[in-house]
Amino acid sequence: MSWAQRDSALFWVYCAALVLGPVLFLAQAFGLVVYGGGPALAALPITALTFLVFGGILFWLDMFRARTRLLAPIVMGFAWGFLVWPGTALWANDRVTRVVTNLGGDEFASNWQAAIAAPIDEEFIKAIGIAVVAVLFRSRLSRPMHGFLIGGAVGLGAQISEDMLYSLQTAVAAPQNPARDVFVVALLRLVTAFTSHWAMSALVGVGIVVLLTRTDRSWAYRVATFVLFYLLAVSMHAIFDAPRAAGPGVLALLLPVVIDLAIFLLAYRWVLAAERKWFRATISQPVAREFGPEPALESLLTHRGRHRARAALRSSFHYTYGQAKQYERDLLTRIAALADEPAPAVRYSPPGALWTDQQTVPR
Repeated sequence: MSWAQRDSALFWVYCAALVLGPVLFLAQAFGLVVYGGGPALAALPITALTFLVFGGILFWLDMFRARTRLLAPIVMGFAWGFLVWPGTALWANDRVTRVVTNLGGDEFASNWQAAIAAPIDEEFIKAIGIAVVAVLFRSRLSRPMHGFLIGGAVGLGAQISEDMLYSLQTAVAAPQNPARDVFVVALLRLVTAFTSHWAMSALVGVGIVVLLTRTDRSWAYRVATFVLFYLLAVSMHAIFDAPRAAGPGVLALLLPVVIDLAIFLLAYRWVLAAERKWFRATISQPVAREFGPEPALESLLTHRGRHRARAALRSSFHYTYGQAKQYERDLLTRIAALADEPAPAVRYSPPGALWTDQQTVPR
């Protein structure tokens, strides 16, 4: 599907949001950019590392390479999080925080405004972006993992933009040694980002895609799944931003991350179970015999099975680790394509081997 869906009004709304988002951000944070932009550059290596680490984790969690047919929605989701979310979230946070202060008073707001305001408006703004991209590419989406990847991309864009905003704020607030403080804050955000925006939005994406695509299930099931995953993301955000409990500094810092990680992993297990169910159904099709017998292809269902299969390739056919890994990736990509189109021609020739009886060293 083309990235530029010129016949879709929603696509042009998305494009307008990409333009207006940075304008809204600069209207609120121009002074930060002017006075803190130089020292904030000290955080760029850590921010780049954050992008690589959590982008890599997001793709690693995609065991069956659903991402190979989702390049456009993943990039467009990241752009929403990076360009649209920061300015909109700044504006919304300011308004919601005022409401919290008016209702609870200054002391209550100083402790709880982040845990109340951010989960409400920040997750909602990211969810809008996920929904827009999911609707634009609805014909490509059919599995919870598709929503997981799009949501994770939106959240990763928001994470990177928020890291840059924190760098600007730190640079302005620490005039004595701003570069050092900016670097330390960026490093701290990297360490605590394992359950941050990317993980929260990945769960929201699951709920949105189930709501949009699972037409084989009842509306009650689809709505309940969306509400559950959305509330899990909101809960993770509230826990992450809640006032830290009394105790040792490291424990107070990491305990919310541990709790959020437990919530995230439980939700991810459900997504992974759905992926494995889809994969078993795919390799049971007669056309999948082109790639090998079903029992052999089942070794791809787990990381342990894949490790053993790669070891067998290296032992029996003298593959390097990189060649075995590339063969596995190509095989997963071709199997995934069965859901959308006839299987592409096999790239390998005899002699026989592990997953299929037509294999030589990958080129």
